Amino acid sequence: MILEHQNGLLLWRKSLLGERSWRDDLSYKLLFNPSGKSVYQFKDQDMALTAGELLLLNPHVLHKQLFHTSEKWIVELSPALLTDVAREVGITVQEPFFAKIVCKHPLIHQWVETTRLYLQMQTTEIEQRFWMENSLIQLALLLLRLIPGAHAESWNIEGYDPSIYVVLDALKQSYEQDWTLDDMVALTSLGKYQFSHLFKKETGLTPYSWLQILRVVKSQQLLRQSDASILTIALEVGFKNAASYHTVFRRIYGQTPGAFRVRQLKT
Repeated sequence: MILEHQNGLLLWRKSLLGERSWRDDLSYKLLFNPSGKSVYQFKDQDMALTAGELLLLNPHVLHKQLFHTSEKWIVELSPALLTDVAREVGITVQEPFFAKIVCKHPLIHQWVETTRLYLQMQTTEIEQRFWMENSLIQLALLLLRLIPGAHAESWNIEGYDPSIYVVLDALKQSYEQDWTLDDMVALTSLGKYQFSHLFKKETGLTPYSWLQILRVVKSQQLLRQSDASILTIALEVGFKNAASYHTVFRRIYGQTPGAFRVRQLKT
């Protein structure tokens, strides 16, 4: 099934799931894995998605689908829609730029499931058009608030399991501290293995990866608004050294903190 709209496109299929050619899309592209496993190739790495996980690509990210094992769910959003929605809700960026990470969020999962159920109903073409128009705007709002990126000043944590939420909230309050897994587990009634498993199941990330990405998000305002050195900023947000900060920053944004700072100053 393919539904097209001026603001984007929705593709859902359970066949033709094998390898595809390289793509360089003009749109933002949400890759969601409802079930099974999918793998995408990029020029620097391969990225796998398991059930419930998502990956949001910025425009012009060269990628190649290697395979899906059961079903394929892709939503493309026009840059104009994302930019207009961002501006309307007070996100003052020239163009939203998202981190390239595999993650999960219950609200986005809920959006997909609701949309999938709707598409299985007997509806007219006009009804589908109205649904697409409004649901794509809803999705744009969710992505802007729930997926970290250059446009974000924080990372929304609403909707997660209470045992995970309490840890995420504590990390947001004191992300610059030297957290250990034992520190995080102490905030819950879970054992270390249970906590690590539930955290990955809920967020799609390990606790340490989640914290490191949050630190990058928190560093962005310092890069934009101060002339502090990269090392100073790295230490201020909780990294041990500039090298680890560079590594995480480049992995999720495809550029160094210094290049990010120059780019932001030009916009």
